[in-house]
Amino acid sequence: MNPSSPSSRAIHRLNRRNFIQYSSVWIGSSILAACTNSNQPSTSNSRLDKVTFGTNWIAQAEHGGFYQAIATDIYKDYGLDVTIKMGGPQVPSGTQLLMGDAVDFFTGYGMDAVNAIAQDIPKITVAAIFQKDPWCLIAHPNPAIKTLADLKSKPIYVSTSANIT
Repeated sequence: MNPSSPSSRAIHRLNRRNFIQYSSVWIGSSILAACTNSNQPSTSNSRLDKVTFGTNWIAQAEHGGFYQAIATDIYKDYGLDVTIKMGGPQVPSGTQLLMGDAVDFFTGYGMDAVNAIAQDIPKITVAAIFQKDPWCLIAHPNPAIKTLADLKSKPIYVSTSANIT
């Protein structure tokens, strides 16, 4: 690339979506690091603490930082040997995996924490990235639908987790 070309001098701005994604990754990585015994600096001869982290879905952009931290040995720098287990449609809930000792941490939803309290499940919420779960309505373009009232008598599908929040 030519150093004097305009594209090499462009200032890249961080949009809101990228800011939230990067912040989530940073906070999640910080949480994993903070929840381990890292009082002593890690050396190549020291034993790494094994940690299994469960994601809430199949690998996607929001999880990229967790995978990048493994690829660049960031977790090892903090004394962690991290394994990531992907979630998905046929995977039990994060709470089930946590209670069954299949994972040590997982990304979940705010309602998971409330349900755990209601059901006397002994788990600890380490951090809340969002104040509210970011649910939205998505529809195919239809000139006949201009307001929410126009959706009356139309099929609307709601996920189980959205239904309880």
